Amino acid sequence: MEDFPVSLDFLKQVPLPSNLFFLTYLLLFLQHEEANSEEVKVIGPGESILAIVGEEVDFPCQLSPLLNAEDMEIHWFQSQPSDVVHLYKGRQELFDRQMAQFQNRTKLVTTEISSGKVVLLLRSVVPSDEGLYGCSFLSNNFSGEAIWELEVAGSCCGQAPAGTEEKMINLDRAALLK
Repeated sequence: MEDFPVSLDFLKQVPLPSNLFFLTYLLLFLQHEEANSEEVKVIGPGESILAIVGEEVDFPCQLSPLLNAEDMEIHWFQSQPSDVVHLYKGRQELFDRQMAQFQNRTKLVTTEISSGKVVLLLRSVVPSDEGLYGCSFLSNNFSGEAIWELEVAGSCCGQAPAGTEEKMINLDRAALLK
């Protein structure tokens, strides 16, 4: 059997600064992946909203966890996503896709948009506003939506819909407790 010279140079340790750099990079990478793995949710009103004909109603929507939404697309819709109530995209409000019945009746409050919180105000509520609503957030990393129902009091013939009196009493109690 012949002896061959064998070099073990490849087993030499890498200098400490390179090891330290690698470990730091690895830890930062793992932390970043863990933060991104947290599920982002869109939170809306959470229950039916009661509005009075002629009044204004708020549609709050926010992200959880709270993230900056300035560069996201935020879209309010009625019944289905193609029925645009209000659209925010590219850091501006876009009114060209808004349904005719909502033109000049919506206002977007963006004072807390950098924290992922926005509110859409719908002015001069009319009986036909009653129904399902939603808001959606869209970014490069995720999309999500929240859905709720708007009930309108005083929607027919000057009378409130069935059960509205009890809801209005609860609404008045809630207003007094604030």
